[in-house]
Amino acid sequence: MAAAEYSKDILARAAQAFQGGDYAAAVDLLSPAAAAHPDDADLASALAYALSRAGALAQAADQFERAVALRPKDVGLLRDAGAVHLRNGTLETALERYRAAYRLSNNDLSLLGNIVDVLLRLQRGNEALTMIEGTLALAPRAASLHYMRGVVLGALGRQQEERQSYENAIKLDPKLVDAHTNLGVLARDQHRFDDAMRHFKHALAIDPEHAGARTNRAQTNLLLGQFTHGWRDYEWRWRDGVQTMPYAGAPWLGEGALAGQTLLVHAEQGLGDTIQFSRYVPALVPLAGSVILRVQASLAPLLRAGLPGVTVIGDDAPVPVFDRHVPLLSLPLALSRQRAEPWPLGEPLRADEALKQEWAALLPARSSAAHPRIGLAWSGNPGHPDDRNRSISFAELAPLLDAPCDFICVQKDIRPADLAAIEQWRGVAGHDNLHLPNDALRDFSETAALMANLDSVITVDTVAAHLAGALGIPTVLLLPAMPDWRWQLNREDTPWYPSVRLRRKRAGGTWAEIIDDLRASLQQRG
Repeated sequence: MAAAEYSKDILARAAQAFQGGDYAAAVDLLSPAAAAHPDDADLASALAYALSRAGALAQAADQFERAVALRPKDVGLLRDAGAVHLRNGTLETALERYRAAYRLSNNDLSLLGNIVDVLLRLQRGNEALTMIEGTLALAPRAASLHYMRGVVLGALGRQQEERQSYENAIKLDPKLVDAHTNLGVLARDQHRFDDAMRHFKHALAIDPEHAGARTNRAQTNLLLGQFTHGWRDYEWRWRDGVQTMPYAGAPWLGEGALAGQTLLVHAEQGLGDTIQFSRYVPALVPLAGSVILRVQASLAPLLRAGLPGVTVIGDDAPVPVFDRHVPLLSLPLALSRQRAEPWPLGEPLRADEALKQEWAALLPARSSAAHPRIGLAWSGNPGHPDDRNRSISFAELAPLLDAPCDFICVQKDIRPADLAAIEQWRGVAGHDNLHLPNDALRDFSETAALMANLDSVITVDTVAAHLAGALGIPTVLLLPAMPDWRWQLNREDTPWYPSVRLRRKRAGGTWAEIIDDLRASLQQRG
């Protein structure tokens, strides 16, 4: 078979698998073909898309780079490469790809929006604002530019100007649903919940199918504890452009019997979300013939040991045969249709005893018998859209370490700026009570075993909070003034994790206020 015919045959078979939702089969077909024909742009790009839909983001990002090298002026390919790099957390490359697509697109404003999104994630809001205002000077009546300006001003904490920008956008285009939606989000952030719901209602009156308005209304209801309405609207998250359903066919959402069937439950968001919602999975065991939970590979060993009756596999393993599937964060809705209990959470997770003993030997001796061992996690995934709101720099955290305690870092990755700040802090005489075991944290079984040797954990809203809470370890969770919906409002506890206590930054306040208060509490205890 000639090369062109071979390529056409493989692409046709891969397209059939792709359309059937069997992305792994598409990858298996395309991988050897693309390797054998490295200059075939069609094969290279098809493999990139198949890897992306299969959830192999790191491989997909690499493959998109090969495809882009073969088609450097393909705007759609550059845009989609940027999207995959964004999901993979390779933000600088995502920015480069979006910029290239924008230059070739004759200034497509949707691509400008992608650039702005990445700049905000990189905490370069002033650069984004300069770019938008330069474009706005050329097109002052472009409602979408006023809307984008509002988004950036919001990220910069300039809420009054943010609100004005959205209102300017609506004056130019009264049916700009995104502006109405973001006015709702702004009202929610300011705890004006009646106004927030009014704005979402207005947005949905314009477009009842607007997924962003539905999803934000869901998150607002969940934040307020209105779970019945919240979980129902939360299913719109699959239509707001942020997530893609990885399996064909409608998911099981509690309708119909599962007896004798194999149910695949699949992780869909961050590591913390997987830990949090995996504890619903045991409630499925009596309902189905068998239950398979597919999670991030780094979590699989820990959850495999902690979820009896459930087959736990990593996302690096082949997808098994199944009858029905359900996304992990859809379980509260699905189970509410099967049983009335609102929090059908499983038993606490347990660290592996042998690993726990290994970590007991690895940790440095306590500096004093009276000094507690406290785990610390001060930053999460830098690619998270709310990272600038929920993470703390080490320089801000450092005053806490003046307390008479032994501190153990429980986050695997430390940002370069924080590593430099730690070295500077250690250069000050007497600062030697912080231990960094990061390279030894190969997966979350290791982190759980490390945590099991600690007296307590202090963490921002990242996976460490969920792991410590699921293990039942006394934990202080530091939250921004407007937290993620799951932590709700005006409470110091959480039904998700009985051992976790919530400390909230006040609106307009600083992390230093909480850090100083915690340090004083630890010093008093010591």
